[in-house]
Amino acid sequence: MIRSIFTVSGFTLLSRILGFVRDVLIARYLGAGVTSDVWVAAFRLPNLFRRIFGEGAFNAAFVPMYSGRLEEKGEEVADKFARRVISVMGVILLVLFALSFIFMEPLMQVTNLGFEPDDGRLALAVPAGRITIGYLVFICLVAALSGILNSRREFKAPAFSYVVLNLVFLVALLFVIPRTGEPLTVLCWAVLVSGVLQLSVVVGACLKRRVKLSPRAPKVDQDVKRVGQLMGPGLVSAGVQQLNLLIGQSVASFQIGGVSLIYFADRINQLPLGLLGIALGTVLLPEVTRQLKGKNPDNARATMYQGMEIGILFSMPAVAAMLVIPVPIMHALFVGGEFTAEAAREAGWVLAAFALGTPAYVLAKVLQPAFFAREDTKTPMRFTVISTVVNLILVYPMFRWLGPMGCALATSIAGWVNVTLLWGGLRGADFMQMMPGFLSRVARIVFASVMMGVGIWYAAEWVKPWIMTDGFFMRRVTVLLALVVAGAFLYFASVFATRVYTVSELKSRLRRTPRA
Repeated sequence: MIRSIFTVSGFTLLSRILGFVRDVLIARYLGAGVTSDVWVAAFRLPNLFRRIFGEGAFNAAFVPMYSGRLEEKGEEVADKFARRVISVMGVILLVLFALSFIFMEPLMQVTNLGFEPDDGRLALAVPAGRITIGYLVFICLVAALSGILNSRREFKAPAFSYVVLNLVFLVALLFVIPRTGEPLTVLCWAVLVSGVLQLSVVVGACLKRRVKLSPRAPKVDQDVKRVGQLMGPGLVSAGVQQLNLLIGQSVASFQIGGVSLIYFADRINQLPLGLLGIALGTVLLPEVTRQLKGKNPDNARATMYQGMEIGILFSMPAVAAMLVIPVPIMHALFVGGEFTAEAAREAGWVLAAFALGTPAYVLAKVLQPAFFAREDTKTPMRFTVISTVVNLILVYPMFRWLGPMGCALATSIAGWVNVTLLWGGLRGADFMQMMPGFLSRVARIVFASVMMGVGIWYAAEWVKPWIMTDGFFMRRVTVLLALVVAGAFLYFASVFATRVYTVSELKSRLRRTPRA
């Protein structure tokens, strides 16, 4: 399981590195103003559908049912089930695409409350959104086929498909935009092209693993109805989680550039979330499902605790860095072209506010599969609805008080409310009894993170003249990378010194073992 987590994380890291290069180039072309706000709004819309419909509700309902059939009845029965479900899903996606295309203007107004006709953003956002919305069809199918591959313990191709997305963007940014001078239009078409190529990657992997994908006429049978029943609460649950982020960006749109500040800060915050949160959720759901279907609740419980330990171990140093040097991070990575030092300062404080909630979102990705594996999507739904109500209550007053930083802070508070409720729900169901040594390990991980944070804060003060400058991008990034390496060395030295893990323990967890 842990090897699979690192497989997903490795490809995610490559995708995030390419995504960082992409975002640096976008920041230089668009800055943090009207055009940048429009791009974020257009790109966010299909991603919102993907996270709600594809990776969220659909996978939460589909993967446990597919994994259960795979475990109990074999590949042929499982694949027949998958074909029936995906054929109906394709029709639903086409209807969603058509409705979104037709009603793009009110959709943009609802998701970006501050976009007004007289500031130019709404007029640009509607045609841009109509180009990017086609991505939702391709990427939701990618998510469905990825669920099949993950259930068969094939994690490389689904993770690599997101690398393809950023490769397409880089080609557009480096070769197409300089020749056309139309960055917004080219970026929107790049989204659509990447969707086609991502789907090609996972289809190829399915054919290689002999997954039977022959199309069939859509028919709503009992299995499809059961997936729909499970998806109902999952749609609410995943939708509410994304609504938390959407609310923050929508409120921030009242300040020109506010949407962009949240976007660029969240791109850095997504590094630990993508490397760990998504990887943990992707691997744990089929793994815990197999263990529960095999009548091994103790193994499932141990798997969950291992997931939490890994999540905390590798997310806390990133959190510490984003809290102690947020402005130098944003300055070193993004300042240049249209992106100013003042924008980097504001985005840095937004990043720090997001960082406060990062552990909560990583832990939520670990805890939710325990519900989904037992085909319980209603309980997480109730918890995420409560967290969204908290966010709704806090976001506007905090925006008035702290600007875009307040929107990010409200999101973080809502994240901690959600993870507290998830933990309490599993404890109440007698699933997450405290395992010996867990709290002690967590306390030592936090201590190691604090030691690292203090160390890089002092180091950042010393190298500030080389980071907080408007020129010499490569020098800024090189100095920041040196800080990262020094911080990682200090952190793992503290981890080993406090015996959170020994070197041999980590090696044994990552060593390949033959399958039975």
